[in-house]
Amino acid sequence: DAIPANAPVQQIEEQPEQHQQKPEEELPLPEEEDQTVAGSQRLSDVPVEQLSELIQKVHRIFDAHVGPIEEQSPRHPILDTELNNAEYGPQTLKHLRQSSALLGLLEAYGFLCEGSTFVEFGAGKGQVAFWVAQAVQAQSIGNCGVLLVDRASHRHKRDNKIEDRTLVRRIRADIADLALEKVDGLSGRRVTGVGKHLCGGATDLALRCLIRCQQDGLVPVHGGLFALCCHHRCDWRSFVGKHFLLANEIGRQEFELLVRMVSWAVCGTGMSRERRAEEAANGAASEAKLDRCQLTRAERETIGWKCKRILDVARLEYLERHGFAPHLRRYITDDITPENVCLVFVRK
Repeated sequence: DAIPANAPVQQIEEQPEQHQQKPEEELPLPEEEDQTVAGSQRLSDVPVEQLSELIQKVHRIFDAHVGPIEEQSPRHPILDTELNNAEYGPQTLKHLRQSSALLGLLEAYGFLCEGSTFVEFGAGKGQVAFWVAQAVQAQSIGNCGVLLVDRASHRHKRDNKIEDRTLVRRIRADIADLALEKVDGLSGRRVTGVGKHLCGGATDLALRCLIRCQQDGLVPVHGGLFALCCHHRCDWRSFVGKHFLLANEIGRQEFELLVRMVSWAVCGTGMSRERRAEEAANGAASEAKLDRCQLTRAERETIGWKCKRILDVARLEYLERHGFAPHLRRYITDDITPENVCLVFVRK
């Protein structure tokens, strides 16, 4: 049956610490205990030799483990009318195009099927969940549900406009505290996780939530689809790809620097918006200007992009070790958003 609209959410009681079983990725890592964590250290405070050595390591890991990212951006017809609405401005159309591509991928990978519950993590106003529900209803896909999870309360939620109220349900919870196996109505249902631009560590928390749910055995996980962004907000404690990073000699200290270098992919400079505008007025001269590591702006942007992809590949390795077939895909063009890579994974 569909998820009851008024079904209660069980309260998840915290177990005494001595009885909790920590996931393997959160166990103490002996080789790191004596390291000084970079914490709030700025890249400008890191010695040039240390930063240059890390940059070379980034190049080596990228060349060894990160292959080409396939472009796969199918469109779902459920949004065609909206995308052709002449009254919509660029910002609205931008989000609609992203939602259309994500729904197209859900269909392409076989997620839009009977007996599924789609869990949107960090749902916000529920834009993606709304269109998933519309597709499920339009295609008469039976025995499905849509569960929205967000720790905040939002006004003007789009999911309120879903006509079939038995199809949709929203719970207010922090992803870090969410145990899907304890949510009423999900037992025996195939779960597909969805996230559109979850900030950094929230993506890792969502992946952990799905893996815990799968390991529990009560709620089978079909897979997931997450549009990735904000890698600079990843944190070591929640990051799921530590196994891969440590195997490639990236410990906690270098991880903290890596997530700061990610910002180079967007601005390449680390400067304030005002300073960048001033530099832009100088034209090509500023583009060719070298930083203290003898890097141009274009080179910094490339390094930042490589850092993002290394973090993503570390997530792929985590999912593969837990029985999923994961992929990175370019789901939208750069002119729509530079954060145009998504993570899709299906149970093997």
